[in-house]
This record gives sequence, C-alpha cells and structure tokens, in this order.
Amino acid sequence: METLITGVLNQPTLQDNVKSAFITKLLKGAATLAHSDAVVLLDLGVDLKSNAQSVFEAQIGDRILLALSMAHRDLFWTRFNNDWFKDVISHTVADGHYTKSIPLMISVARKKEATAPTEEMKQDLGMDMTTLQSFAERQCISAAVSLAYPIQCLFISMFIALPDTRPVAKGTYIEFLVDHLAIMPVVSSPTPQGDPQRSKPAISLLQQCWENGPDDVYITMPHLFLKLSDDEFECSIGIGHLLQAVPANYTVVVDPFIQNLDSTVLWRLKFTVQRLINWLVTIDMPGIGIWIVAIMESLASRGEFMVLRELTDENAYKIARQLGFRARRDDALLVLRFMLLGYHHSPILFHNIFAGFIPLLVSYRKTPEDIAFATGVSNLAQILVFHFGDSGDVGSKVQKARTFLELVGKRIEKKSTNKFHGSDLADTSAGFRRKTALAQPLGKVGLVNLGNSCFMNSALRALFCSTDFKQAIMNDTSKVEVSKVMTTRLRETFTSLSTPRLSIFTPSALYKALPDWLNDGHQQDAAEFTKILFSQLEDEDPISKRALGSFHGTAINQIKCSNCGTVSSTKEEFYDLAVPVPHSDAVDLQALVDVFPSVEELNQENKNEYFCDQCQSLQAAKRHTMLASLPSNLIVSLNRFEFDVKSSRRIKINTPILLTESIQIRVQDSHEFQMYDLYAVVIHTGASANHGHYYTYARDSTAATALPEKEGQAQGHALDPTRTWLLYNDTSITMSSFEAMQQTLSKSRTETPYMLFFKKSNSVNTVLRAKRSISNL
Repeated sequence: METLITGVLNQPTLQDNVKSAFITKLLKGAATLAHSDAVVLLDLGVDLKSNAQSVFEAQIGDRILLALSMAHRDLFWTRFNNDWFKDVISHTVADGHYTKSIPLMISVARKKEATAPTEEMKQDLGMDMTTLQSFAERQCISAAVSLAYPIQCLFISMFIALPDTRPVAKGTYIEFLVDHLAIMPVVSSPTPQGDPQRSKPAISLLQQCWENGPDDVYITMPHLFLKLSDDEFECSIGIGHLLQAVPANYTVVVDPFIQNLDSTVLWRLKFTVQRLINWLVTIDMPGIGIWIVAIMESLASRGEFMVLRELTDENAYKIARQLGFRARRDDALLVLRFMLLGYHHSPILFHNIFAGFIPLLVSYRKTPEDIAFATGVSNLAQILVFHFGDSGDVGSKVQKARTFLELVGKRIEKKSTNKFHGSDLADTSAGFRRKTALAQPLGKVGLVNLGNSCFMNSALRALFCSTDFKQAIMNDTSKVEVSKVMTTRLRETFTSLSTPRLSIFTPSALYKALPDWLNDGHQQDAAEFTKILFSQLEDEDPISKRALGSFHGTAINQIKCSNCGTVSSTKEEFYDLAVPVPHSDAVDLQALVDVFPSVEELNQENKNEYFCDQCQSLQAAKRHTMLASLPSNLIVSLNRFEFDVKSSRRIKINTPILLTESIQIRVQDSHEFQMYDLYAVVIHTGASANHGHYYTYARDSTAATALPEKEGQAQGHALDPTRTWLLYNDTSITMSSFEAMQQTLSKSRTETPYMLFFKKSNSVNTVLRAKRSISNL
C-alpha cells in the first residue's frame, strides 16, 4: 500500500482530487495490512506530514496517520509514546525545525485523543500534554528571545487544537498573546481591514481566558495599552482587532490605568489616541470610538487639555469626513461629539465641519438606523449652534434638515394609521417647524459640561429645584459690586434654566466666577462647590444671604466635664448636615440621620481629652450635639470620602444607601420629630475618590404638591403618588421615577447618593412625643 500511495502522489498528470479519491479508497483496507506493512505505511505518513512539499501532501500524511490510529491502534500508541514526543522536542530545539515538528506532534496528539478508551491510555495522553505544555512554556512563552511570528503561530495552533497544552502562568500567557498580535506583520490584503482572519486565533484564546472572569480582562488591558502607547514601535492592526473584541463594559478599566500612570509618561497617550484615530479613518473597525473617548476622558481628568486640543485640531476634519461612511459613521460621530462638546471650544472648527455636511443629511432616510444617525448629527449641530451662535446660515440648514427628517417619520406614521391627508400634512409640517431641537421633558433646560464641570452642574440642578431659594435669587434685582459677581451669575443661570426655548444652557460665566482652584478643568467635589457658592453669596449681597435662609439651621454643642460637672455650650450654624457613612453592605437613610442628638466620649483612651476651664486641666467629658433649629430646605451631605492611613490616599466609601422618600429629624434634646420630603439627589458615580462623574435625580416641582387629607384620615404624610422624577445628566434630561432611581442605585456600588435635598413637610405632619432633659442622656 505504501508503494501504491507513493506512486499515485508522484503521478504528475493526475489532478489532486483524483489522487485524493484513489488514496482514500486504498486506506479503507488499512485494517488488513500486516504489522510490518503497517509500520512502513506509518513511516510514510510521518514523512509526508513533517516534510510535505505542499499542503496536499501534508493532508495525505494526516489522512494516513488517522487511518492507522484506528486500524492499528496498539502500533500507533507504541510508536508515538511519551518518549517519542520528548525526542522530537529535543531535535526541534537543537535544529530549530519548528515548522516540521509542531504540526506533526499536534496531529499525533489529536489522534491519540480520539483513540484513548482505557484509563491507562488517558494517563499516557496526560503525560504527552504535560510534555508539550512544558515545551511551549520554555521555548515560546518564557523564552529569553521572542520567536519569529510564524513559529508563534504554530504554538498558537497547538493551544487551540490541544487546550491542555496551554501554559499555567496566566499572566505570562496573556502577555505573549498580546505581544503576538502586536507584531503581526503587514501583508497585502484584498480587504481594507488588514486581513482580520490572521488575528482571530490569538484573540479567540484571549476570549477563552476572559470567560474565567474579569480578572483576566484586567490582566490583558495594561499590556494592550502599553503596545498602543509605544511611539518607537509600529503597532500592528492586530491590537486594533483585539480592542474590538474586548467587551465595551470594560472601558471602565481605562481610567484607573491612566490615573496610575506617572505624569511624565502621559504624553505617550497622545500616540495611543492618534493610532486609534488613524485606524478609525482608514479601516472599518466598528466599536473603536468608545475606546478613543474613554482615553480622552481620562486624559481630561488628568488635566491634559493641551494634548486633547492638539488631537482635536489635527483630527477633527478627518473624523468628520468619516460621517459619510456607513461602517464608520457611528464611531466618528461619538468621537466628534466628544471633541466638540468636551474640551475644544472652537466656533470656526464647528462651522467649517457642519456647514458642508448638514445638507447631506437628507440622503439618510432609507432605514430607521439612517434616520437615527442623521438625527444624532443634527442634534449635535443644534447644541453647537446654541453654544457658539449661528454663522454661515448653519442654524437654518440644521433646522431644515431636522424638519425634513421629522416630516418623513411623521408621514410613515400617518400612512400606517390610514389618516394621511393634505390638511394633516400641513398641520404636521408647521408643528415640526415650531418644534425646538433637543426638546427636553416638561420644557426643562440642560446644562452643558464645560470639561469636568459635572460637579457644578449636578449641584446647580438640585439648587434650582429648591423652589423658594430659586425664586429668591431670581427676584433679587439689586445691583452688586463688579468684583462680586456670583449673585448675578447665579441669577442668570437660574433665569436661563427657566427658559424652555433654550433646551440647553452653557454656564461658563458662573464657572469662571468660581475660585481658580475650583474652575481649573479638573474634577471637583459637588458638596465643596455648594459650600463655596453659599459662602460667596453670603458675602456679596444681603438679599442673597436672606435667600440662603431656607438652608440655614443651627446646632448646639454642649460639653459636660466628668470631673466637675460644668457644662459649656456653643451654637453652630450650618447650611448642610454632614453625616458619616459606615463601611458596610448597605445602610438605611433614616439610620444615618438618627445620629442627632449625638453623644461623644472625650477621654484619654480616645486621645481627645477636653480642657476644662473650671478644672484648668485636661479631663474626660461628654459632648452632646443637638439640632436647635431646622431649615425649610435640608441638605444632607454623606461623608463618603476619607483618608486611608494604610494606603496613604483618599478613598471612597461605596456603601449603598437605602433611600426613602421621607425622613424624620429629631429636634433638640426631645422626642420631637420634623418630617422632610426628598426632592433631589446628587449621585457620584465611580469607585475612586479622585475622579468620577456627578448627575442628579430631582422631583418635578409641578407634580410635588401634597394631597389634601381626606375626612377622617389620620394625620400623616400624603404626597401625590403620580409625581414625576427627572434624571439630569448635563445636557441630557430623561423621565424617571423614584422607583427607577432606587433600582439603578441598588444594582451598583459605584453609583452612590452623595448629596440629598429635603423639603420640610407641613407642621401637621410633625410627630410629637414626650420630651426628656439633656441631663438624662
């Protein structure tokens, strides 16, 4: 049989398919071969597999090995025992004949896998896999000098065909796969994607690692970004394909990685973003836009605004041109939106980009996806018209495009309901011409993020929902000194937020009026902003100070000396109640505010002894803190940020808070409680104390009225159950509810309530109980 097969292979006049059919027919008789003939045929199969002159010969060799592994299993297992694998590996390392030996060993091992019915055979096969695994770890994964790319491909094919040969050291294995993708050579390809099929094997292995949990993704990402940021290395498109394969929710690892980089190497990230943009504008790589934006957002949080401006200046026009390509347009719009709304305020850039592009939007009407994309582009243009003003008739072009798109959608709806008439069309057309772009729910106005200014926007939104405070500021028409502008700027902001036709407002004047350290482009604290704002209002204008009265409360601190019994008392004014947040799985909101009145032990053990004026020495004492008077608007600030001594850094306490729509606050040293209703919540999202994002949930004031008590109804809290909550996230405003807010916050330990705004209930809801003296506490 060996002679016949060799003769067929050497026939130059026969086609490969004819040779293949004849050899297949011959191999059906392999079971009838004598032992000596089977040995000779086995040698032929090994020679063809390891020394093939063509793919066809390698396939025939593989087919011979397969036939003999089933027809002469004992011979096959005796020939290809563990010593054979070790011998082949030894010669491979000595001679460097990887391309001959690795495919052969893979083929043999696969056939042994398929014919291992006994436990002893399975143990022998396990030894073979261990031998191949050790070979891969020594010669490939941990090699002092990296192997050539084609040889790495052979090892990767072994990891795919024989999963038990994959290295145990997960970190080194993942780094090898990332490095392999980074050196994938550039070859001529009929497709502009750079032959993505060649990167699939390594990416498939990485995806199988990721299935074990997020830790393996976290191991992958730093290696990936280090390759992207190396300006001395021409990173392969394979890394781009890998980035596409990473689940989008793992963009959260970008910011911690960049935050931990030394400031001296941040400039390298410009190369990272530039590479990604180059791929975006030259190759169809859907999904790459979210990674570009994630890196640029993190650069902004590190204050690298010069780098961001340079990237925008160099790339905005190129990215804008990609809006015309279906496969790239969504990523291009995402990146362009960030560049123009985030940290580059250039009216010239905006008008040059959109003046010529907006008219093309009328062609995007073939599918719902086309219309959605065109609407997104026109929305972005509309925002920028508001922000920069109209020039070159861009605004009218935007409005015409929007009218056309919305009219098309309306016609389809009319036809579907069989109500399409000429008069209806006229009414609909006029209605859409009057409709404002980016119309917000209930006529609300969004706030433009000026670059990490969400801390200000979120707090402003909650203050704007404090109705009596808002009205007092807006009604204050008194003139203030030029140097004291906060009152005027806040009045302008509140007035603009009360003008629905604007849809959005840019609070740049108010932002610039803040202290320099608070408006430097870095992320700041929403509660700190509120304190600074109140402090400046208090200093500037008597009427503004009176407006702050709705937030004004007083507390009494009494310290009783344990030695002489002397009690000293001081009164402290506050605009917000700061309460600590414990480290725990979850805590009830009412439990947090029940700390008042509080009792604190001052003694040597706690290292906080009290100096008694009467005793003229340090003494143990008790400090009692009570709330003497409560404001009509109560701000509860949750102390989520603390200094961790062990790590020597500021950390965030991510304990979830179980929110309720009302709370009770104890007044002074009695059992008298005041009821408060929740109307706004400022949320901090992010696991770190040094960066993150702020947004606000707030109850709509038009639906927050209390229901009249029914006859015979017991005194209690009766609010309209249909009242509306809105989610305010900078320029985005969406309908929500208290239940939706609860559900969102319960699912995450990084999206946490930070500032809670309450309105005092009517006095009829006050719960009275028997008073007790402070001396009994």
